[in-house]
Amino acid sequence: MSVDVDTTRREIRHTFALWDIDPSEFEILWDEDRSSGKTRRLPGAKVRYMRNSTWQEVSCYAFSTRAQNLRSCFLLLDRLRIAEKHGVQYQGLTYSKELAATDTEALRRESLLDSYDILGVSPDDPMDLIKSVYRKKSEFYHPDKGGDPEKFKRLTRAYELICKSRGES
Repeated sequence: MSVDVDTTRREIRHTFALWDIDPSEFEILWDEDRSSGKTRRLPGAKVRYMRNSTWQEVSCYAFSTRAQNLRSCFLLLDRLRIAEKHGVQYQGLTYSKELAATDTEALRRESLLDSYDILGVSPDDPMDLIKSVYRKKSEFYHPDKGGDPEKFKRLTRAYELICKSRGES
């Protein structure tokens, strides 16, 4: 049985809520290949989240679709949450990488959904919450405050795309 990306995104947000992880403390990332001058989406999926004041990452590249790879990340995260609840501790996760291309119409839709993932919010969330999450994350990533300039740019692009899609300025 196949589960679509939107369902998995919702389940990841729900799992993090159960884990008491704020939306500003996680993000779903998609790999891109920029070596040819054009941006090409790859099927790999990554989920970054804050635990014990440290960013942690779960990623999967084993499958040929983004949906399958994200689903595998979700399944692991849910099991990690349950394991932590029962006192199990873990360290060091590894992955392997595969490449694939996707169609351009799906890319446009995914770009907007990716923007929500980068911010760690849902398309159903009110704009006030999205602005609040953006402010929190931008403080963390801002280069003037010791953050990563590339991550700050990615966060800002995602926020601007969401604002544009909602007719906000």
